[in-house]
Amino acid sequence: MKYGGSSVATAEKINEVADRIIKKREQYKNIVTVVSAMGKKTNELLALSSEISLNPNRREMDVLLATGEQVTIALLSMALNEKGHKAISLTGWQAGFRTFGHHMRSKVQSVESELIERYLDEGYIVVVAGFQGVNSARDITTLGRGGSDTSAVAIAASLEYPCEIYTDVEGIYTVDPRVYKNAKKLDYLSYEETLEMASLGAKVIEPRSVELAWKYNVPLYIALNTNEVKGTYIVKEGKIMEKKNITNLSIMDNILLVNIELSTNSPEEINDLFVRLGNENVIIDIISQNKFARDKYLVSFTTTSDNKEIVSSVLKEKGLNFNYIENVSKVSIIGNAMRTQAGVASRAFEILAQNNVELHQVSTSEISISYVIDDENVKKVVEVFVEEFNL
Repeated sequence: MKYGGSSVATAEKINEVADRIIKKREQYKNIVTVVSAMGKKTNELLALSSEISLNPNRREMDVLLATGEQVTIALLSMALNEKGHKAISLTGWQAGFRTFGHHMRSKVQSVESELIERYLDEGYIVVVAGFQGVNSARDITTLGRGGSDTSAVAIAASLEYPCEIYTDVEGIYTVDPRVYKNAKKLDYLSYEETLEMASLGAKVIEPRSVELAWKYNVPLYIALNTNEVKGTYIVKEGKIMEKKNITNLSIMDNILLVNIELSTNSPEEINDLFVRLGNENVIIDIISQNKFARDKYLVSFTTTSDNKEIVSSVLKEKGLNFNYIENVSKVSIIGNAMRTQAGVASRAFEILAQNNVELHQVSTSEISISYVIDDENVKKVVEVFVEEFNL
């Protein structure tokens, strides 16, 4: 089981989570619960660090940020013990998380779960701090935003358990209910579709955790933290008897579209540019390249708006001509059946043309089509796609 920050934001909520864990124990003998930091604690720690340094050492940031989850695991274990159930808290490194990669965005190498298993055998409810581990240098590391989801799935994979993730929404919807109030909740979704929608902007679950669950065939269940309403099961595609053309519509806002004019089509120059941006931790999404005049090439890419300053700095450093298009979003339609059923793309493009929606960029995968459009058109596009594809 995994509970996010909003579910454990106060002592009262921690007690409520403890009650749910105790009830869940009627169904499962062994329970491992992964928790995040309380409420906005991680943001508070980030703000606190900025009062000390505007460019803090990333190793020390990991040491600082890891304290948030440690508060939660201690309080939740206390609550369970107070209610008469043996519980013990484990930090990420005590739980056996071995990581690699960069500080503040490390990846899970392995979970050495012997200590977890020992406590389970002794009848304990094990409460584990998500989001953290230790690297080969014995430094504390963190997994980046959404890392607690990854922690939960990694433990489930190691123990060969199912994984239930409880959050502040009732499951996964055809469309974000905050954008379209009549969105329908999905009872089942495939790993592939879930990974695609998470990567394309849906905020219900972190993409790395879905990828890990798919790789190790971990059954996933996403539900409201009160568990009063049936949530969404993430399963193998073959278990879904009847597939819709389109199962989900994802929206990613705060997009920055960058257009760069080049006088050469040199792969080396283009590669050097993206390597340089990657070194600055700029995540690039959609990339396109076109020749628009004699010896004139346009390279366009999207990233998030918060990267504007660093992108501008890199492009100016290289003496490149460029411009931005801001106030745009990416709207994506997703569905496994797109792989085998013709006509979906043509229907979508026809609808956009009928509604005079300007397309700044388009990208496709086997099971999705993404459109970069002006923010002012998002509501209209969502409504017409929902109607056309019965979402």
